[in-house]
Parts: sequence; structure tokens; C-alpha cells
Amino acid sequence: MIDASMFKKVLKGAYANLENNKQMVNNLNVFPVPDGDTGTNMSLTVKTAVEEMSKVTSDKIGDVAASMSSGALMGARGNSGVILSQLFRGFAKGLKDVKEIDIDSLIGAFELSTKMAYRAVMKPTEGTILTVAREMNEFAKEHGKSYSNVEEFVSHVLDAGEKSLQNTPNLLPVLKEAGVVDAGGRGLLCLFEGALKVLRGEEVIFIDVEEVEKEESGVKGFEIDSSDIKYGYCTEFLIKVHKENLKYESALTAALKDKLTPIGDSLVAVHDNGIIKIHVHTNVPWNAMKMAATCGDLSKIKIENMREQHNEIIIKNEEDKKEDNKYSSEEKEYIFIGVAAGSGMSKILKDLGMDYVIEGGQTMNPSTQDFLDIIDNTNGKNYLLMPNNKNIIMAATQAKDISEKNIEVVKTRTIPECISALMVFEPDSSLEDNAENMSEAMEEVKTGQVTFAVRDTSIGEKKISEGDILGILGSDIVADTKDISEATLSLIDEMVDDDSELISIYYGEDVKEAEAEKIGKMVEEKYSDLDVEITYGGQPLYYYIVSVE
Repeated sequence: MIDASMFKKVLKGAYANLENNKQMVNNLNVFPVPDGDTGTNMSLTVKTAVEEMSKVTSDKIGDVAASMSSGALMGARGNSGVILSQLFRGFAKGLKDVKEIDIDSLIGAFELSTKMAYRAVMKPTEGTILTVAREMNEFAKEHGKSYSNVEEFVSHVLDAGEKSLQNTPNLLPVLKEAGVVDAGGRGLLCLFEGALKVLRGEEVIFIDVEEVEKEESGVKGFEIDSSDIKYGYCTEFLIKVHKENLKYESALTAALKDKLTPIGDSLVAVHDNGIIKIHVHTNVPWNAMKMAATCGDLSKIKIENMREQHNEIIIKNEEDKKEDNKYSSEEKEYIFIGVAAGSGMSKILKDLGMDYVIEGGQTMNPSTQDFLDIIDNTNGKNYLLMPNNKNIIMAATQAKDISEKNIEVVKTRTIPECISALMVFEPDSSLEDNAENMSEAMEEVKTGQVTFAVRDTSIGEKKISEGDILGILGSDIVADTKDISEATLSLIDEMVDDDSELISIYYGEDVKEAEAEKIGKMVEEKYSDLDVEITYGGQPLYYYIVSVE
């Protein structure tokens, strides 16, 4: 039997285990690009569930479960987080009138949990977290009555989940091609593993790499004179140590410290469970990554220009002083809420009439609560939400479902789609008509992206090597080269057709203006009959975002 106090401990243990393993889940990204975030999204979703649950003083299981569900609902990030919040919601409904959790109540809660999650997805895809949850539930329903011990029951439900997870590549060809299992399903099992550890009397301790980094580096921020910055790029990444080198993990970390010390400062290198985290300030970030790549596969790469960041912080602090209230109380007929990563992209959207831009995108999906914070604190008669990323659509839709205000979600998957949608907005039209017209307009634009591969893999017949420059059109890799310009031009060649009129190129934070202008001139020469625009987007991770319409 599990009482309310034990239930809280179980959820905290589940969260701790997922948090400790979130990078492993992130690394199960199908595409070898630096945007895997399933583990992070699921962990942040459960974190808000734990925070809400911790506020409850009641000793009733139903009250604890309801607060858990509410927290997950509001904190849901990404598609995986939204589906997880629905699993929690169904689980909580199953425990509503339960005094103590036993096997029978778990069987009922698992069933409601699965049903709620499937209902939340318009077109459920098998081979995902949904399949793993469903097959765990099916095992519980079929065999649950034969158990008398909760711990043993949960253990065997987890075994059924692992079996289901290992089968996901057979259900979803893209997983088999990439040589991975479903990331959401793995995240769900991480939660069950943590819960089981608590039921067995084990303590699940957080491995907080970021806190270790802060303590060891003494880095407090960038509140220094930019002229005093010796090394201009704050460089961070994770290394998943190659299997054959796992036993040398400590030695590899020490060796990397020795190699990186001469090329930078503020160096931190910490390791745990096959993952090495590197933080270094350097003028040659690519050299640092090249050194690290000999040890394993790189992910979660982040390179920031600290001199520019310092200046931006000063400007932002001045703006914050002038802006006492984040939200306007002005009544408006329409309020637009969008999502963007990069100062340039944010400015473009605001210039086109976007009222509020939530910072986010790949690797940092905003939560349902992020949308609701704006909706609840502003005075609009109608709201149009534009997520600008396929992994944020469900969070935006969930915000619409929770709020009682007039809201439509235009399911934009990219910034160029958002721009095209905004261009056809008619202030005198109804909310529904605008949403329909904007949704049609966004389908008229093609979006391509140029980034880099973070690991060796095969996608279909393509063999991709770590560090390759990739041109991505929709869900297809259409260019794989060693050169950014070559990949960008090849991508554009794939995008342009006889109906094309305009090519827009948005360059990212790691691209110099001169380099972008050079590519623009080459595109203009090749497609002299088309209009070509070059704009600073400032987006991370992606060298270029290209639209053709």
C-alpha cells in the first residue's frame, strides 16, 4: 500500500531519475542535429508537477494526485511533455477517491492514463511514448490480479515497458533508420525506474552537473567590462563517451582539461555515467570541439559571443528599468503571441505586429504556462497563438483548451510560415476566418535549415558523419557536405521551382554578415529572375534558415 506521503516520495524519485538521465533521452534524437530536447521537456514538465505537489499539505491521495496533474498540465513543454501531462492527468483521475494506492487502483489509473493520452493526440503514432504506455497498461490489466505486492507488480510493468520500447523501431521506420528507440518512451521508463527505486527503499539522488559547474568555475555572469574579456566565446557541450572508452571516463576528463587549458579559461570538465560536460571560455570554440570529439559524440552544443552578450545585457537592464510592467493593460481587438529564438527573428515578428514573443524554439520549448501567463495578464478580445515549431504546437493548443478567452492556434512550424501568415491577417475579419486564412497562407512557403551533425548515423541511404553540414527541407536531409555555403546553395536548389518568386535567407548568430552577403550574391546570380533578401535572424544552432515562396 502507498499512502500520500509515500506517493510524494515516489514522484520525487521518479523526477530525480529522469532529470539525471535527461541527456541520455535527449541523445535519442532521430536526426543527428543539435536540437534533441525530449528529455529536457519531460523533466521540466515533471518538475512543475513536483513543485505543485509539494505545496499540498493534505494527506489525501486524490489531492496530491490532482496537484501533480495540475502542475504537469501548466508546465508541459514540447509534444512529449504535453503527452506526459495527459498521462498524469488520467493517472490522477484514477486516484481521485483512493485512500491508499494498491494494485487495483494502479490498474485503473494506468488505464485512464493511457486513454487520456491517446485522446490528446489527433493522429496517434505507434512506436512512440503512447505505444509504450499502452502496452504497459495492457500488461497491468492482463496480469495485475495475479500480484499481491505493489513493488513486484510495478517492476514487471516496467519490464513490459522495456520490451515495448525495444520494439518501437519495428513500428516506426525512422527510428530503425537512425538506430535508436523512441525518446519519449525511454523518458517514461526513466520515471518508472525512479519510482521503483523509491518503492524498494533506495534513495534517488540528483546529479546536478550545472550546480557543480557553478561551484567549480565561479562564473557568476557577464557583468564585467567587455574590453576585459580575454576569451570571447562561452563554449559548452556534452560528450557521450564511446563505449570502448567508458572505463577511461575519468582519465579522458582529466586529459581534456589539460588540452583545453592552454586555449581558454573558466574551464570546467565534469563527468558522470558516461557523460562529460565541458564549459570553457575560448577564442577558438571549434578547436575545443575537435579535441572533445575524439572522446565521444557531442551534443547540447552552445557557443555564445560574450562581448555581444555583455552589451545586450546592459541594454536589456536599461530597458527593464524603463518597463515597470511586462504586460500592457490596453484593450485590443487582437493580441498575437509567437515564439522565436534569436534577437533578429524576434524583431522581425514584432515589426510585423506580433505583440508578444516568447523566447524559445529548438532545445528550449516554452510551456503551456508561458502562453497562459500572457493570455491571463493581457486584455485582448481575441488571441492568435503562433508556435513556430512543430514541437510547441501541443503546448499552445493546451493553453487554448485551458483558457476561457477567445483563442485560435495557427499551427506554424517555422518562422517563415509565421511571417507568411501574419502578412494575410485582416483586422476586420473574425477570429475564425483569420485563423483559416493564415493557416492556408503558411502552406505556401517552403522552409529549409542549415545546421551540423552531432554524431555519425545513417538516414535512409545517406551516411552522415559527425561535423557534416546538413541542409534540411521539411523532414528530409537534402544536402550533406563539409562546407556551410555549399550546403546552403544545395538546399536552395532543392527548394526553388518554376513557381518561386522570393528567396529569403536568415543568418544565425554564428554567421558573419559578410559571409551571409556573399551567399546572397551567389544566389542572386544564379536566380536572377527571383527576389533575394538577406536578413539577420540571430538564431542559435542553425547557420541559415531559408524560405522560398
